[in-house]
Amino acid sequence: MNRNYTVDPANCPPIHADRTCTHRGMDLNTCRSIIHVDCTFVSRIDAQQVLVSDSFITNCPVLSKGTSAVKATRARCGEDYHTHFDPKAYLARYSPGHDFYGMKMFFIQQLHEIFRDNQVRGDRLLDIGTGPAIANLISASRHFSEIIASDYAESNRTELWAWTRAEAGAYDWSHYFKIVAELERNRENWEVIQQQIRQKIKAVVPCDVNQENPLAPSVFQPFDAVLCSSVVDVATSCLAAYNLALRNISSILKSGGYLVLTGHLNFESNYVVGDEEFSIVPVTKPNIEMALDGAKLRLVDWREIPMHSSDVPRHHIEGLYVLLAKK
Repeated sequence: MNRNYTVDPANCPPIHADRTCTHRGMDLNTCRSIIHVDCTFVSRIDAQQVLVSDSFITNCPVLSKGTSAVKATRARCGEDYHTHFDPKAYLARYSPGHDFYGMKMFFIQQLHEIFRDNQVRGDRLLDIGTGPAIANLISASRHFSEIIASDYAESNRTELWAWTRAEAGAYDWSHYFKIVAELERNRENWEVIQQQIRQKIKAVVPCDVNQENPLAPSVFQPFDAVLCSSVVDVATSCLAAYNLALRNISSILKSGGYLVLTGHLNFESNYVVGDEEFSIVPVTKPNIEMALDGAKLRLVDWREIPMHSSDVPRHHIEGLYVLLAKK
């Protein structure tokens, strides 16, 4: 995995304001315009900064020696979620008016329709990588008798338990329950739906999709359905690991069971939570289809919308998707 460095063109000798590299004797791709589509060293560019990889820093005669133009910003990943992921900062993006709110509304709407239109039903549902948020569980909850929530970070599991137990200070999800209740034409009973999901969540356990048993050390019988919301691309380090993670998830799904997967298409920047940046594997629809095939999952339903750079500042995302696959 590449570390990322923010390079300020205004202060960096080899990178001019027009984003061209003036050094000679470097790799041909590096010496081209820094925004050239073929430049393998550049991972992001915008009006204020250029994000470049280790390879560029190493090969640049000036940057490799250190300069005030370079800010080392290694994207967080793996164990960093235990120490640097702030659940409260993450939950702030669910508030109306936040840049990510529109994205959340797409997922809420499509999940409602996925569960409604495809008759996804069963006794037991696993939400793998729940994070500190239960919004995507709301539409699924009425179709299952029992729910197991899970997350890699203990801080997120603590946040989930706080809401499940209706503890003081827990995040208020009433806005989302009202939205889903409206979609279900049952708005006046949103509090009933909220109480039902609290009762249905039977456990909140650790998970790691990179492990052969993603729920280790817990052991469960295979589930009727698995919900996985924007998890696999942030929990893995490359496409090979992404493919393996989907195989691991498939292993705890019953034959004939359903996987509901949500995520981002070509998320080419790190994703930002508070003051921290976390790595993410950019994936395309063909990448996802190949991973599903390798996990012996058949694509049943696919929904997506395009995204534009102005939709979510500080992030570079081509689209959002929600899919349903059957094992």
